[in-house]
Amino acid sequence: MAQAADGKVLFFIPDISGFTKFVAETEIKHSRHIIQELLEGLIEANSLGLQVSEIEGDAILFCRPGAPPSPGEFIEQARRMFVGFHTYLKRLELHRICQCGACAGASGLSLKFVAHFGAASAMQVRDHSKFVGTAVIVAHRLLKNSLQQREYLLLTRDLLGASPAAAGGLEAFADGADSYDELGKVEYKVLPLAKYREEVKVEPSAPFALRNPQKAMELSRRIEAPMEAVYQTLIDLPGRMRWIDGIRKVELPDGQPNHVGTRHRCVRDGGDPELVTSDVKVTESTMEIWETDVKKLAACRYLLQRSAPEATELRVEFFVRGNFIVKLVFRLLLEKKLRKGFEKSLANLAALCEEKAPGTFNQ
Repeated sequence: MAQAADGKVLFFIPDISGFTKFVAETEIKHSRHIIQELLEGLIEANSLGLQVSEIEGDAILFCRPGAPPSPGEFIEQARRMFVGFHTYLKRLELHRICQCGACAGASGLSLKFVAHFGAASAMQVRDHSKFVGTAVIVAHRLLKNSLQQREYLLLTRDLLGASPAAAGGLEAFADGADSYDELGKVEYKVLPLAKYREEVKVEPSAPFALRNPQKAMELSRRIEAPMEAVYQTLIDLPGRMRWIDGIRKVELPDGQPNHVGTRHRCVRDGGDPELVTSDVKVTESTMEIWETDVKKLAACRYLLQRSAPEATELRVEFFVRGNFIVKLVFRLLLEKKLRKGFEKSLANLAALCEEKAPGTFNQ
């Protein structure tokens, strides 16, 4: 771990606000994936030559030896990370199909930055290097401050005193200070970041659907389990190994949780089509998901309706493109085999859901 000759180091901490509440109230598997993606995005957006000292669950401790950057460079670094952070969250909200607390609540996360400069030294403990000293303590203490806003860039007076061109680029900053036991008063300047949300642009995906769809087959099944639990089981693509009849493996090219645009293939006999999660609709009493094959020849609609607090009516509708030849081939060669497979699979799905505790959402 590099360190300046004079023993002074810049510490820069992007901190995800709302993380504790987010993890406490949501499913660990999905919250872990979302936070991991957000932290990786922050690291990739590093444009100041910062080094990752530690990953701290909801934050990253960046460091850099030598004189700190100018206020303008800090603003640009924070802007870049902030816009990328909220672009990810916006895309997640736009494309998500999962209704668990983690995926539904991620849009409430926010991001703040604290930067401080001062004396610190690196301590080696076996294969791990860790900074110790007052400067790193100050940086972490400032994450807990008296500011009412949630998203900001905070630069300490000590940092600004060592920064080049410190007199410029601070026009939009406000003065602030907090006192801490054993550290005393720490003065800083703070810049609200909310205005940069205007730069977050995420376009919705183009619709992926059949032309002139014609219903070719329909099945239904009552499942003695809550609608939400059935839905979460249904959209768990790796979990389909537990209920789809004859399945040997599930192929997921991007390895991401199921979302609008996810491609997957449930491999049974080798001739299985690649499907796209193409649409989802959720209301208080119904939940539905569409899967369309990549060639847009056929599509499957799973429609769930709440029939009681602990019971769900599941209807599966199979559509083919409104083409005479496609419909004929389906009726003569595919319908009987497909119906038989769906009937077995739905029976397996019902048994799986009914074994779970009511209200289970985890995938």
